[in-house]
Order: sequence, then C-alpha cells, then structure tokens
Amino acid sequence: MKAYTTTKYPIFEADQVLSQKHLNTIVSYLEEQDRITRKGLIGIGIVCGFDITFPQPNQIKISCGTAVTSLGFQIEMGEKIFSFYHNVELSNTFLAPDTKNEAFLDPIFIHSKKYAPIKKTVELLESNTTEPDKIAIPNNFFDNKMVLLLLETALIDEKNCVSTNCDDKGKRFEFNIRPLLINQTELNNLKFPSFQDPETFHSLFLPRYGVPFTKLLTGQNVLDSFKKIFDDALLTNMSQQIGVVYNYYKGIIDKDSQFSLLLQAKQKLLSVINNNKESLNVQYLWDWLYDIVYAFNEIIDFKNQNPTLCCVDENVFPLHVILGNPKVITDFRTPFLKTGNSDAEKIEIQKLRLLFERLVLLINSWSIDDDTIKITPSVYGAIPLSNKSIPFYYENILELNKKWNPEKTVQNRNNEILSYYSYIANYTTIPAVKEPLLYDVEPYNFFRIEGHIGQNYQTVLTQLTAIKDTYNLPFKVIALNAVDFVGKEVDISKHQGSWGDLELDYDMAKKKVYNITEFVINWINQNKAPIISQNLLSAQTITTLKTILSQVKILLKEDLQEFLPGYKNFYEIFKNLNIMFLFHRFCLTLNKEKISALAEDLVDHLDEINELFLEDPFTVIFEEAQSRWENIYKELFLSTFLQKNKGIEHKAGVPKGGTFVLIYTDSSIFTVKEVPFQEIEFLNTIKKYNDDIDFGENNAQIKADIIEGAVLKKSKFDPILPYDDKALKDCKEQTNIIKSNLIKMADYNMDKKFPPYMIEFLKGNLESLLQFEPIDTDESAIPQKVVLADFYLPYIYSPEGDTINIILGKEQPPKEPGDFNGEDFNT
Repeated sequence: MKAYTTTKYPIFEADQVLSQKHLNTIVSYLEEQDRITRKGLIGIGIVCGFDITFPQPNQIKISCGTAVTSLGFQIEMGEKIFSFYHNVELSNTFLAPDTKNEAFLDPIFIHSKKYAPIKKTVELLESNTTEPDKIAIPNNFFDNKMVLLLLETALIDEKNCVSTNCDDKGKRFEFNIRPLLINQTELNNLKFPSFQDPETFHSLFLPRYGVPFTKLLTGQNVLDSFKKIFDDALLTNMSQQIGVVYNYYKGIIDKDSQFSLLLQAKQKLLSVINNNKESLNVQYLWDWLYDIVYAFNEIIDFKNQNPTLCCVDENVFPLHVILGNPKVITDFRTPFLKTGNSDAEKIEIQKLRLLFERLVLLINSWSIDDDTIKITPSVYGAIPLSNKSIPFYYENILELNKKWNPEKTVQNRNNEILSYYSYIANYTTIPAVKEPLLYDVEPYNFFRIEGHIGQNYQTVLTQLTAIKDTYNLPFKVIALNAVDFVGKEVDISKHQGSWGDLELDYDMAKKKVYNITEFVINWINQNKAPIISQNLLSAQTITTLKTILSQVKILLKEDLQEFLPGYKNFYEIFKNLNIMFLFHRFCLTLNKEKISALAEDLVDHLDEINELFLEDPFTVIFEEAQSRWENIYKELFLSTFLQKNKGIEHKAGVPKGGTFVLIYTDSSIFTVKEVPFQEIEFLNTIKKYNDDIDFGENNAQIKADIIEGAVLKKSKFDPILPYDDKALKDCKEQTNIIKSNLIKMADYNMDKKFPPYMIEFLKGNLESLLQFEPIDTDESAIPQKVVLADFYLPYIYSPEGDTINIILGKEQPPKEPGDFNGEDFNT
C-alpha cells in the first residue's frame, strides 16, 4: 500500500495551529511503517497456529494463531470453539466506505471490493454466543466449505449525539476478526494465486521392475518388462505434475522460453520413447524416466519450498487468510511466505532455478552414442539425484554438468561431479574425477556400469572382469541366458570348466581300450599266417579288423570335454563293433564240437574286446556327466536364477558387495552338433561289414538272437515314438479344460482379503504349472549372444547357496583320542 505520504511527515512547533490533516498524516506514516516492517522483513501468510479440528461432528475448534495479511495487517486470535452459525451480510461501510474526507485511507479500502462476491455469507459463532439468530451447526455442515478469517475494517462516525455535545468526538477506524465459512467454489479470487492443491506437490513414484513377479523366460520378456513404465496414464500424470509445479514456481524463477517445455513434457517424452523403445537401449529409457522423477522430487523436497519474496503483491490476501478444512481433499490453506532478499536467499532461488533448468535438460537430452565400457562410482538409496554421478545416456554433458548439482554449481565446484564423460575436454582437470577408480571409493556405495548393451556378452564379461580385478572392486559379475529351455536338450559342449573325477575315469577307460586293442592287433599280426592257414579269418578280414580297431582310437577324443558332445555317435559305432566281434566269435564256434588252440586264443582275444563292450564305461561316464550337466546348465538360465535368487533390481549398475547380472540370449546352446563325415563313413563301413557276414540258413534269426542276447544295454536313449495327432489334440484340449476349471475354483475359494496383485500371482503360477507343452517363443528377432539388459542382486551370488553356516549352541566336547598314535610306527 502507499501511505498518504511515505517520503515526509510533519514536525510540530510551538504555537502551531494543528488540523486533523497533520495528525492523521503522522498516524498514517507510523501505521504504514509498521505494516511495511511486517510484510517486508517478516513475511505474509499464516505464521503459526490456526489449526482446525472437530471435537464433535457439529463443532469446530480453531487453535490460537498469528497471521499477516498481504497488506501487512496482523491477525491474532486465541483458541475458540464454535457450535453455532448465522447468516450475515458484510456491511457497506466495509465494502464501499465513504473516504472522501479521509483520502489517506484509500490505499486500504481500495481492497475491500475484493470481498463483494462473499457479501452474503456464513459466520461461525462461539459456543457461548448470545446472538439471537444463532443456528446450531448440523452434522456434515463443513463438507465442501473452507474457514476464512476476515479482518473487517470499518470507518465509524462517532458524532451521532442527540442530547449531548459531541464536539470532542470524531471518527474511529475499527477492526473486527470474523470467522467465515465459505463454499469452495467462492474461493477463486480469495486464495493465494499461485497456490495449488497440496496433493499435486506429492512426490512422483515409478513401478519396480518385474513386480508383481512375472516370469521372465526369454530376452523378449526381459525387454518387454521395461516397457510397462511407458504407460500412458503414468506419463500423463508425470507431465501434469511437472506443469503444475512449474506454474507454482514460475513467478519466482522468472519466465523463460526454455521452461515452456515443462508445460507439455508428455509430447517430448513420447517422442523419445516411441523412437527408441524397440531398440536394445530400452533399459536406458527406463533409467531416463527415473532420473526425471528423481529430478522432479528434488524440486518438491527443496528445503525452501516457498522461497522468499521481495516485492509483495498487496492484493493477494489483503484482509484475510484461509485456514482451510482438513475434511476437504483440496485444502487451500494460506501458506507462509518469508520475505527478504539477502544474498543467501538469492542463492536459494538460483539453486531452485538450476533444478528446473536441469529438468528441462534431462527431458531434452536423452541420447546414446558411445559403447566404451566404463565403471563410475556413484551412490544409491534415498539420495537426491544431485549427489549421484551423471549417466552416459545424455548429450550436452558440459551444460548438464553446470545444472546437475546446484549446491556445487553455486560454489563453483561442479568440476567435482563424477560422470561417464568426465574425460572429455573442458569437463574437469581434477585427476580423481577423470579416473575415480584410482582414488578412494569409500564415499560411494554403488558402481554405474555403462556402455556394454549390444556387445557380445563374453567380450563384456572379459572386459568387466578385467576392470574389476584391475581396480580391486568389490562385486561379482555373472551372465545369464534368457531363453526357454523347457523341453529342449542343451548342448553339453557348452559346458565350461572341469569335469573333475569323470575326466580321470575317462582317461582310464580310454587307456584300457588302447591297451587291449593294441594287444589284440599285435597278436593278430604275430599269428596272421596260421590264422589264415586254418581258415579262422581271411587276409581281407584281418586287414579290416585291424583298420577298425585302429579307428576306435581316433573316436576316443583327447579329453572328456571333446568326447561328450559326440558320445551318441560313438555309442552307435561302439554298439556295431560289439555286434561285429560277437558275429566273429559265433563264426569261429559254429557247427564245431572242438576248435584248435589257436582258435581258442583268437576267441579269448575277441572276448577281451567284447568285455570292453559289456563294461561299457563310456556310457556310465556319459550318463553321469549328463546328470551333472542337467543340474549345471539350469543355473545358466535367467528363469532358474530368478526362482532361486530374490531381490533382483535394475539401476544400471551394482552396489558394493553385490552381483552384477548380464542378460543375453543364445539359442545356439540347443544346437546339436552335426556328425562328422568320417564317423558316418566309419559307422556305415561297420554296418555293411556286419550285413555281409552270412551264417547260412536262418541267418537273420541267428543275428537277431546274438544281438538280443549280448549287445550293449546300458544306454537310455529313447527312440522318437510316433504319435496320433488327433489323440494329442484331444489330450491338449482336455488339459486346458481341467486347467480352466481349477483356476476358476481357486479364484472362487481364494481369500478376498488377498490384494489383487497376490491373486494374479497365485493364479499365474497355477496356470504355468498346468501348461500342456512348452510355450513356443520366437527368439529370432532378438540379437544373439549380445547383452540385452543388466540387473543386480544386493548380495554376492553363490550357486551352491549360503557359504557361511552359523551354529548357535553349546561348545562341543573334545573327542576322545583313538587307540592309534604316531608311536605305533615305532613298534
């Protein structure tokens, strides 16, 4: 307000003739200075108290409190309880006073007309009121209404005397605090103009990845789960909240064209998402939206949520304050705004502006154009975004660096902020920022790991392990295959590591085959002539047998890892060799009551070879390896991992002491190796050789009896059985009917107290357990053997389970010494 004169005031002298103008001028000046002091040095709004409670449904209590209007008038009232009300009409002496003779009051009464829309209103009356028109407050009377304290001013003429002399009386300026009850719809021109619904100032929250639990079988499942955050309702809410908060603060941070983006953020968000959501970088869109939410929440949590004002608009609430109504969701309670313009307060406003500028940059600057794998120390938890490291999926890094941490920027220390791009020119000259892993990492509890998406997972594993080991970083790195392995055979050649004791067993079995076949070949060479002369074997047969026995050595690979993938081929050859030697043995004794000593020796040597087949050590080794492999390879798959390890999260990195999990897709793990041509040729040679052996009459039956009686029987290979298409279809239909009925029954009997997400989780698991056949998922569109996404576990992953066992109980007594001791060696 402007006083009658704020630049001068009268000085009284002796014998001076005074008029009312002189006296009113000095009062006006002093009164104006009081109000300027309040609103300019203290603040405006509700300072304290004036809280509303409802002792009874038909009572309202206003606690004691103090407020300062935007004109600088102080409103102070003690605690009061109101049980009545009456309908009132604000007087014209307040709404339209005659101040032609008191022009110095115009700057006050000019604001009275603001209250004309509520001329007819409701005034609350105290429980002990004596007003004749009082009305008891009914139940639910306060719904959709707000409590407003009106400082009603009135210029009252006291020269209303009839029988007495009133020459000593003039006029008085009177204040009356009136608690009014105003309909919410009538508050539009009375509420603080920039004040918004408090609910809009709540923090934003985004959903967690994969919660409620969903099965992640394939790489496509993993990528699709990131997309749930792109929900239209969620993005709409984000955009609206950003716009509301900007509108609230725009008068403080100054209007600027760059901030106009905040009024239509959704359009930009959708543009970036739609252009990139089908790429492998979809996880970084997820991280980007999280950054925006964290940046928004940091504005909400800004310690000076209502920054100081310097020049107060007197018309915002000149003669009133709104106390609100706790029963009403939209509560327009007048806030307290501190006034002042000190250097510290200017810095706070500068920080606030930087937070908005950062929000604009985040929305505008998503971009990925680097694939160098880097690890950057950072922090995670309930930490402001300002204190975290700058991610790698932004451009305009130098500009973003100036806005990232307002606290450091105002101190000119933004060159200390860690970033994926801290190495670029003009970012910083501080060595500990350029290469932070060389320096103390104790202040950090998280490591951002970036630049690896889309690269070969084995290359990434190698590089990450090298970086981790080079800088002695405390976390573990593993890679998991996101493919559905149910109903498929995993290629055993993909095993990496040692087979332990089986390797020794294989070497011993292989050595035994070498020794026996070598011995038999040498014996046949030494006795070739008499064998031929006695017609035990022909020269051609001896040559063929020697060749075949020599080939067996080639089939037995140098080590078990090479042998196992081709075992089934080896088994077929081994089985047919068994048949071949059994045929020869049978030929030597066919229709003969007595055979020569040489023939007996030959039979014995053939029996030695047949013993190898009967022992069949390679099948025993293979089946044990296969059993172990089935337990091992399941640990390579994401679906198995998620069943056993809970708490997986995505934050584009890993905490200290955690496990960094790389996700890739490799369908070639199911590819069966082709049989080498030489092995096929060798097998066909043996089969043809066996087919050419002729036992004369009943040849086929004799061969069948020999094979049935003595051929290898340890193999558990199941033949591919034909099936009836119609029967299979019927079985599938019946299974689906049973599944549907069971799910309906479970849904009907399930406790209705269960939250919806828990019901869906249980029904989903029931449905997957009753799946008739493996789900056919098309992984052709997913790049193979490259990193698709990353996650972390907040603990070190151990496939064997817990590695530390703590036993609580009494100390075990010492064991009694045995009878044997070291002195026994000396007896």
